[in-house]
Amino acid sequence: MTSSQYKRNFDDIQWGCKRQRPRIDRKRSKRGIEVIKDIEPFISPIDGNTIGSRSVLREHERRHNVRQIGNDWAGSERPINWDQVKNVRH
Repeated sequence: MTSSQYKRNFDDIQWGCKRQRPRIDRKRSKRGIEVIKDIEPFISPIDGNTIGSRSVLREHERRHNVRQIGNDWAGSERPINWDQVKNVRH
């Protein structure tokens, strides 16, 4: 609506009829910040150095081109895509 239309129709505006908009309750996330404790120091089976933090572990894995496979893989053979997986952090 332009200002001239507004001026011409000012008396036709029903000022008392306010349309109520439904209230939108935005739910806050119940998740907060999670802090993961650092790892316990251990001796590397590769070179015998002590690994005492996650950053040192990442550097150690890069330096020796190794990676963790986790504790949920119980196979006796390598996964099919083992050689395609690069030890590169994105």
